[in-house]
Amino acid sequence: MKIFYAICLMILMIGCSEQIKNDKKIQDEVQSSPSDSSSKSSNSESLGNNNVIIKNKENLIGNWVGWFESDMGNQDNDLANEAIYWGRENKITISIEEIEGGNVKGHSIVAGNYRPFSGTISDLETEFTLELKEPGDNQYDGSFQISMEKNQKILSGKWKAYKSIQINKRKYELTKKIFEYNPNQELENSSSYVDWTKLKTEKFKEEYEGEIFESISTSFSTATDSIYSINASNRMLSKNDLENLKKGDLLIIRNTIYARHGFSFKNRPLRIFFDAQEWYMPVNMNIKPPID
Repeated sequence: MKIFYAICLMILMIGCSEQIKNDKKIQDEVQSSPSDSSSKSSNSESLGNNNVIIKNKENLIGNWVGWFESDMGNQDNDLANEAIYWGRENKITISIEEIEGGNVKGHSIVAGNYRPFSGTISDLETEFTLELKEPGDNQYDGSFQISMEKNQKILSGKWKAYKSIQINKRKYELTKKIFEYNPNQELENSSSYVDWTKLKTEKFKEEYEGEIFESISTSFSTATDSIYSINASNRMLSKNDLENLKKGDLLIIRNTIYARHGFSFKNRPLRIFFDAQEWYMPVNMNIKPPID
């Protein structure tokens, strides 16, 4: 047991200094419960909400963040278990990097997937319209149709996949935001952590009227409220910090380090948990150690 806690402590201490790659180990690192978009917190200080009013094409350059929702009627609920539903929405960042004349270049990051795009922009009397296309060499590639009314703050539109995938139509309303790493950013209690994808089974014995019976208990892995009070990004954690924590606590605390850096999680339950954090903004596929 001492070895286990020592390993956990070492992982937490070096969390921000090692390169994070988008592989199966990272994808399966943490599981969490789905959340309802209506439960999002209003705290967005660390995100640096720019919220500028768009008056010209140059104002469109930057990161646009919001919910990438299904646009397929009532077919957008996914049954996680008998009590938990996920609305199939993901937080997306659309980054417009360059506008030259009528041409646009940039990329999107959603669900652990980085995809470049290019296309055109039309400067109409009352709005801008953009037609953006991803390369097509990924099964989840598609095209964005975007409209942005002048002197407004919300970029909206629709996305359609090139191929026949489960959800091939999505919609979005995005706000322009500036990513800012904040090691002091705390988790908000906007969703519960439950590893609903893995059922934990425990056997125990109990005595009744002089006879011993063996019973089986099943449950999902959960986390305690400790995840909201322990920050592994701004201080070195001690053995005392960790020794009474559950496995779910350790996983969330460790991966919150990566979420603060804007890491985009491919694993679905982990992604759902962090998407519920108002401050969370997916902007990176790799987190590399700083260059001295």
